[in-house]
Amino acid sequence: MTKTLGEDLPQASFKTFPQGFPQYLLKLPQQYKRLVFFLIGLCVFALAAPQLAPVSAQSTQATVQEILDGNQVFIQNQQAYVNDVASANQQVRTGNSRTALLFNTGAVARLSANSVLRIGQCAQLSRGTILVNGAINACSSGITTGVRGTTYLLEVDESGNQQVKVLEGEVVVKRNPKPLVDDSDKPNTKPTDKPTTTTPTPNQVNKPNVSAPTIPKVKSSPTPKPKVTPSPVPNSSGKKPVDSKSQPAQAIDEVVLKSGEKIEVAQTGDLGIIQKLTENEFVNLLQGNLFQGFTNQIPGINKVRDVFNGLFPNVNFPISIPGIPTPSIPIPSLPSFPF
Repeated sequence: MTKTLGEDLPQASFKTFPQGFPQYLLKLPQQYKRLVFFLIGLCVFALAAPQLAPVSAQSTQATVQEILDGNQVFIQNQQAYVNDVASANQQVRTGNSRTALLFNTGAVARLSANSVLRIGQCAQLSRGTILVNGAINACSSGITTGVRGTTYLLEVDESGNQQVKVLEGEVVVKRNPKPLVDDSDKPNTKPTDKPTTTTPTPNQVNKPNVSAPTIPKVKSSPTPKPKVTPSPVPNSSGKKPVDSKSQPAQAIDEVVLKSGEKIEVAQTGDLGIIQKLTENEFVNLLQGNLFQGFTNQIPGINKVRDVFNGLFPNVNFPISIPGIPTPSIPIPSLPSFPF
C-alpha cells in the first residue's frame, strides 16, 4: 500500500505548534527536514539580499574620519573636523596634515599632505596622493580609474604627471577624451576696473623722432629644389608596400593593472608602459605616510599582505596586523544547511 505525501508526518496540535516547533522538526523524516531547512535558508537570504547588493562606485559624499599632523584639512576652504561631511561637488584640501575619508559607497581613502580632492562622479584628484580601498572610482585631469574592489594609489605631482600603483586587485585605467579641470583650484584673476597708465620718464618727454638707419637689401640665393623620390613599385598583389617607419604609433586609451603593477601617465593623459612594483617600492609605500600613524587600518590590509607575500616570499610584511579595527560595512552571515 503506497502512502501519499504527508501521511507519514507526525501528528501535532496546531494550538501548541509554535511552542513545540523544534521537537516537531526532530520527528520529521530526513527528506522533510531538508525541505524545511531549505525554505528557511531561502527566506533568510531573501531578507539579506538588499544588503548584499553591489554598491555603486560613484561617490556622493565623504566623511572625515581622522586628521593627522595638525588641523590643516579644509572643506570648501573652511576648517574641517572629524565627522564633517563633504558633499558632491565640494572640495577637500589638505595643507601639512593628512586625513582619512569614508565614502558613501563604503570605500575608505586617505589623502597625503598638500592634496586637493573634489567629491563627485569620481573622486577627482588635482594635486597630491590618494590611497583608495574599496568601490570608488578616482580620476585626475588625464585619466579615470575603474575599480573592482581593490587597493591602489593615485598620485598627481606639481607638473601634472600622474601615477597609478595597484597593491591588490585590479584597476582599469582609461584615458579621458577631454582633460578634467577643477576650477576651484585656480587662482582668482579678475580684471581690474580701471586701466593701468604708465607715467612717461624724463627721457621720454619731448624726445625728437629719429628715423632708424636703413639697411641695404641683400639678394637671397635661390632655394634648391627638393629631390623627388620615386614612388614604390607595386608588389604582386597590386598594392604599394607600407613603410612601417612612417606610420605613427597608435595611442592606448585603456589598460588593466593587476596586483603589484604601476603605470605613469603624462600631463596629456598618454598612458605609459605597465611596470612591476619593485620590493623597495612596495615596502616604501607600506611604510609611508598613507599607512603609518592612522588609528584604523584599511579593511583590505589582509589581502594586501597576501599579495606582498606572494610577490616577495622571502621578505617580512612591514605592517603588523594584530586585531584590525576597520570601518567596513558588516555583512550578515548566511546559515549553513545540514545537507
